[in-house]
Amino acid sequence: MAYDRYAAICHPLHYKHMLSKKTCSLFIAGSWLIGSLNSLLLTIPASKMSFCHSNNIAQFFCEAKALTKIACVGTETFYAAVYADIALVGTGSFLCSLMSYVKILRVILAIKSTEGRRKAFSTCSAHVAVITIYYGTATAVYLIPSSLHTESLEQVITVVFAIVTPILNPLIYSLRNKELRSAMETLFR
Repeated sequence: MAYDRYAAICHPLHYKHMLSKKTCSLFIAGSWLIGSLNSLLLTIPASKMSFCHSNNIAQFFCEAKALTKIACVGTETFYAAVYADIALVGTGSFLCSLMSYVKILRVILAIKSTEGRRKAFSTCSAHVAVITIYYGTATAVYLIPSSLHTESLEQVITVVFAIVTPILNPLIYSLRNKELRSAMETLFR
């Protein structure tokens, strides 16, 4: 989405060329490949953990970090994989989004008309909200020490990170559609 907004705002006349069918296919294939490798990077060390406590996980779903609380052996390797994952995949994707929005902000601030600036900002605001929620909750789950938050708070943050953010994404974008918004207003009246 960050690249889509970048192409739409910074290079509107080249948008169709920059986001051609081939480019979109490469983005999809890259996302699947990186996602698969990312899952493998965390699944292998998690499968090598040894469990000596209860087999009940205090989480809404079997999230990898929750396994470390019931594991006796192997958590060091798992945490090394998590921090490598954060450093490579998390930071990499965050920096790509950040760079796109820095460039977009420069272009928007150079727009002379107030209406043009408002439209450009509103185009990006939904995506910025979603990525802020996503990266904020992911940081809270994986980087804030467990001693700083309770188990129930961690459960809530994990649900927001893993479930609410993906649900909000299409909802936010569909509500930007004028026809859908007017249909929703009619429905709720």
